[in-house]
Amino acid sequence: MIAQRLSLGSFGAIWVATALLFALCLVIAPSSLSNSSLMAMLPYAAILAVIAAGQTLVAQQAGIDLSVPGMVSLGAIFVTKIPDQAPHLMLPAILVSIVAGVAAGAGNGLCVAVGRITPIVATLGTNALLMGFIQWYSRGFPTPIVPLLGDWAVSQVFGIPAIAVAAVGILSTVQLIIRATIAGRRFEAVGANPLAATAAGLHTDRYVVAGYAAAGGCYAAGGVLLAAFLKTPDIFVGESYLLPSVAAVVLGGTALTGGLGSIVATAVAAVFLSQLGQLVLSVGAPTPVQWIIQALTIAMGMAWRQSSLRVLVARMRSALGYKIARATGGY
Repeated sequence: MIAQRLSLGSFGAIWVATALLFALCLVIAPSSLSNSSLMAMLPYAAILAVIAAGQTLVAQQAGIDLSVPGMVSLGAIFVTKIPDQAPHLMLPAILVSIVAGVAAGAGNGLCVAVGRITPIVATLGTNALLMGFIQWYSRGFPTPIVPLLGDWAVSQVFGIPAIAVAAVGILSTVQLIIRATIAGRRFEAVGANPLAATAAGLHTDRYVVAGYAAAGGCYAAGGVLLAAFLKTPDIFVGESYLLPSVAAVVLGGTALTGGLGSIVATAVAAVFLSQLGQLVLSVGAPTPVQWIIQALTIAMGMAWRQSSLRVLVARMRSALGYKIARATGGY
């Protein structure tokens, strides 16, 4: 029950919300749940989930990353421009794309951790630099993806889009590192309370830099998957992923103030947002309405996390229980 949100934990509410959304789609727009619609939605949800996983890592260090558009576009431009449709250069291009994302992310982390620059300012500056580099490197013209990679992107594995399978592998690896390793637990401890982590002898700056670097790798990986799926991506293909990545983090339950986060919950939130877009399109709403809905979901997600709203819900539950008790003679 929604009224029992607290018992679901910080990351449980998005599962309920996603289930309710699919139930709503079944009533309002059944066509959005057809096999063709779901197969079209899942690749985009998977790509968003990978990108949002990076934003989750940054949020766990009490930051927000505005370089997402540049990082995603960087991964896409390298994986298309370097091979220039030559199959034997496909794997090196993918490697260069990921390494470039990690390096750019580490630069963000150094600016924040060592330079003490506000995350918003640091990442916004990095994004501007990346966009300028992409414009120069591409000369303003997109390049088609290697046909082999493009064919893989539209294939299926046991009836599931290959991109979704790849995304599950990436997300599982990140989640496993965070939850099942000593370094991952220390990473969460640093984000939750940097002062206490420092007092415990942890080098907090290293974990902050590592978080931003891993986030850059996720963004670049998302760019590679996106380029493969689109076949000929625009040079600034990542521009539409900043707001959705933040929305997925917030709706997934990860606090922007740092600490505990859930890659799985963020991925579910990515599915929620992608299916919400499908629903909006199915009822004939234009693209600007989708952006408004995404903005509203962020606002609602942030508001739900505020104690004042939770107190209001608790009071409503109490009042409802009082009325039921009086009606049944139990008061």
